[in-house]
Amino acid sequence: MDQANRLINSLADNKTRWIQTSNEFKTMKDQLVGNVARASAFVSYCGPFNAEFRQMLSNEYFVNDLNQRGVPCSEDFDI
Repeated sequence: MDQANRLINSLADNKTRWIQTSNEFKTMKDQLVGNVARASAFVSYCGPFNAEFRQMLSNEYFVNDLNQRGVPCSEDFDI
């Protein structure tokens, strides 16, 4: 019984970390569609333009379009 209590108490210490990790995973899952759409849009435009213009498209145009449509995406999404 003592071993069972020690195990339960040690697992209880991890509960906060598990809840935080679960919330972070939910956020990542919610942003998945926006991140894939942004990456796809970037790939379609990466050929004919220079790096500076592609970065501007990605960080300004694509993000603004996703925001207007209400599609969540990662703020720190680097292409």
